[in-house]
This record gives sequence, structure tokens and C-alpha cells, in this order.
Amino acid sequence: MKKLLSLAIALTLVTGVMAQEKKERRTEKRKHRVEYFRDFTPQQMAELQTRRMALKLDLDKSQQKEVLKLNTELAEQRKSKMEKFKAAKDSTQAKKEWSADERFAFMKERLDTRLEVQHKMKDILNEDQYATWKKSAAKHKRFSKHRKGHHRR
Repeated sequence: MKKLLSLAIALTLVTGVMAQEKKERRTEKRKHRVEYFRDFTPQQMAELQTRRMALKLDLDKSQQKEVLKLNTELAEQRKSKMEKFKAAKDSTQAKKEWSADERFAFMKERLDTRLEVQHKMKDILNEDQYATWKKSAAKHKRFSKHRKGHHRR
């Protein structure tokens, strides 16, 4: 009985250590991925995203041009917001809590942007491409939520 109990405790400890190591590896991978794309210009990011979409959705040349234009706008917006956020973070060392109004405005702006992108993509893509894009976007959203630790318990 003592051996069985000792074995169970040892397995629990080993499992805990392995889980911690896996989490650290995942964090390192994520940091590396962020560093890898950090130096790209918004134009370069948009071009890469457009090429990925062209492969996945089989876009023709005119669609690629329109999607590139949209992706460039979005990449520039993301870059400027990131720089603004970074500057605010650097200037205020203490972690500031957002008010309910600030959180609401931020979430509303994000949803409005996503809705606008969705409408533009619907205009650019045909029905099959749009369905594929929509499915891919939903999958990406689920994956990013899981990555951020919002997975179900």
C-alpha cells in the first residue's frame, strides 16, 4: 500500500513538473514568434497575409489587389495602436485599471472594425470563398482565445 501511495505521489509530481515545462516552452515559442514578425513593416505584413489568403481562398488578381489594400489598412491600424499602447505602457510604470467606459469603448471599437472588415470581405469574395474565410476566422478566434488562457475548464 505504501509503495502504491508513493508511486501515485511521484507520478503527480512528475506530471506537474512536465506541465510547467510545457507551459514555459509554449511561452518561449510565442515570444519567438512575436520577435520574428516585429521588424516587418505594415506593408510587408499585409502582403504576407494576402498571399496566405490567396493560397487558402484561391483568389484571382483583382481580389488579391483589393484584399491587399484592406490588409494594408488593417496592418497600419494595428501598428499605430501597438505603438500608442507601447508608449502609454512605457510612460506609466504603474499598471492602470481601465474604467468600465474605457473597456466598453475599446470593445465597441474592436467589434466595429471586425464588422467593417467582414462587410468588405463579403464584397470582395464570392460565396464559397467567403464561407471558407468565415470558417477560418472563427477557427482563428477560438485558437487565439485558447492560447490566451480562456479555454474551458
